[in-house]
Amino acid sequence: MTRDGLGSLAELAMFHGVHTSYSDVDGVSRQADPAVVFALLQALGVPLERPEDAAAVLRDQRAGALRRQLEPVVVHRIGRRESVVATLPGGTEPDSVWLTLELEDGTTSRRELTSALTGFATHERGGSGRYARVEFELDAIGDVAVPPGYHRLTLEGAGFPETALVVAAPDCPDGPRRWGAFLPLHALRSEKDAGIGTYSDLGRLGDWVTSLGGGLVGTLPLYPVFPGPPIDPSPYLPLSRLAYNELFIDPSVLPEYGAPAEDPASVNPNSRLTVLPSSSPVDYEKIAAMRRRQLEPLARAVCSGAFPQRLRRFTEFSSAHPELAAYARFRAEQEGARGGGASDPSAVSYHLYTQWVAYEQLEAAGHHAGRYADFPVGSHPSGFDPVWSPESFVPEVQGGAPPDRFFAGGQSWGFRPFHPERIREDGYRFFSAALRRAFAHADCLRIDHVMGLERMYMIPAGLSATDGAYVSYRAEELHAVVALEAHRADAVVVGEDLGTVPAGVRRRMAREHMLRTWVFQFESTLEQPLPQPPPNTLASLGTHDLPRFGAFLWGEDIDEREGTGALSADRGDADRTARRRWRHRLFGELGLPADGEPAQVTAEALRGCLRHLAGGDAQILLVDLEELWDERRAQNHPGTQSPENWRRRAERTFEDFSSDTDIRRALSQLTAERAS
Repeated sequence: MTRDGLGSLAELAMFHGVHTSYSDVDGVSRQADPAVVFALLQALGVPLERPEDAAAVLRDQRAGALRRQLEPVVVHRIGRRESVVATLPGGTEPDSVWLTLELEDGTTSRRELTSALTGFATHERGGSGRYARVEFELDAIGDVAVPPGYHRLTLEGAGFPETALVVAAPDCPDGPRRWGAFLPLHALRSEKDAGIGTYSDLGRLGDWVTSLGGGLVGTLPLYPVFPGPPIDPSPYLPLSRLAYNELFIDPSVLPEYGAPAEDPASVNPNSRLTVLPSSSPVDYEKIAAMRRRQLEPLARAVCSGAFPQRLRRFTEFSSAHPELAAYARFRAEQEGARGGGASDPSAVSYHLYTQWVAYEQLEAAGHHAGRYADFPVGSHPSGFDPVWSPESFVPEVQGGAPPDRFFAGGQSWGFRPFHPERIREDGYRFFSAALRRAFAHADCLRIDHVMGLERMYMIPAGLSATDGAYVSYRAEELHAVVALEAHRADAVVVGEDLGTVPAGVRRRMAREHMLRTWVFQFESTLEQPLPQPPPNTLASLGTHDLPRFGAFLWGEDIDEREGTGALSADRGDADRTARRRWRHRLFGELGLPADGEPAQVTAEALRGCLRHLAGGDAQILLVDLEELWDERRAQNHPGTQSPENWRRRAERTFEDFSSDTDIRRALSQLTAERAS
């Protein structure tokens, strides 16, 4: 390709938000391969057959952009003076145009465009005539103040299409200073264990955390796992971000479980099965089969009318959640296809029933303590979401991350990223619905890979994670949707801003009152072993993707990486030396003996670090409960296919650790430190 051709391709890429270069985590500029840029433009639907056609395509699309009368989405932040820009066709006078606003509650109001104008100018359109560029404000239309919500705006008299109007608060809600406890729900064990934790267990955990002064209980994302075969248990690649995980249902607390019905025969006594023995790792296949045997008779009983009040509530839920009715049909169709036949209507009812009872039980669990929920950046490419809203996703592309110091080969995360323009054209319908589902059960919501609200690293099909490029989104619009849904739920928002973070992301997060993620393992250094997390952060010792505190303290993660070939022997030796020096400095800061008994000194170092963070300025401190008994095994080993990933269960039961006086004392001390 000629130099001019490359230049035109780069300009076309810029026009569509495809980056031809980026700065990595170390600040080094990296260039995207032109072939990758070309492949991404095609995946985005740009009518480009050859790179050499870029100049002609760009001319056509720029001309089309000039003719675009209104953007498909307009954002208005309450309290800010912001203008909307529109293009009037040649010869159209502003005094002949009316603004019509339809609020989401159906209220409609109209006013003359001239009464809202803040700017007006005429321009030449490259030999094809003149056009007018107008600016107007939307604080109110007629006598109606524009409330927060998703509305529709039309300019009448100029042949304008409707546009989505997103009205949001200027920032996300603030929350109290508090600490929370984290434990994956699949890992939570009890004395009456069935091989996996339940929503009832989550409620009990919430009561216990609250009794010690904690304000939040956090888990991994609670979405349905991909049912396979084989089952993919990753909570960060769920079957859907609109649905609920039926495997966490506790059948024994359902009113229809063991209760007398008008037709007792309609409830199969075999539904009251002996529970499976506790196992590690979680056997998702057995759990799924057990839940089906337990819940199918209960679904039949409710749907048959044996429990009239329950049927009425089920019917109301079904009508209020058309997306879950569609999800139930999807699950039934998938089962029918695997069986070589059509979907079974009773299977549709079953899957909708499980969504209802999962919703009920998760809602009840939230009444016991504040919920720290997690919003994954994507969902399974063969799952429900691309079927429900196919236009929202880029086909034949995976989202991921470029190479960095931890993952030299980059990361392919497996999901289809949002299409930057198609999601705008339907007013962010899927994104807002997924957020609404997440916020429905959250007092604090972590947005995984918050940089994805600004841009996403996209990898064309068939290429490795080193062969990708970033694609931009309309950050102001996506952040407005987050702020709108957060205020409706009155929930705090935490952005996971680890890894390669583009300039401006953290400034926007601060402006939006979105908490940053602060991780001790990343921030503690030889020079400053006990760093102070800044305000407006959620602080933790590690994350589910990082080594446990004890493993990090003693360098076991270095041994593991060297054993897998991720580190050379020389680099491993150097890292162990550096870690040993850091450990000695940390022990000195905490007043611990460097040659103390390892188990005892590990426990004291952990609690000393937690007390330090609890007394600091972080808005929220999140404590991984498993580290309180020095668990060394991680929940996930990124970039591996370890059979324990997302399956490993806690070493101690709830009854065991909740009555442990040392654990109770350690957490109560955090309450005192937070208060002081």
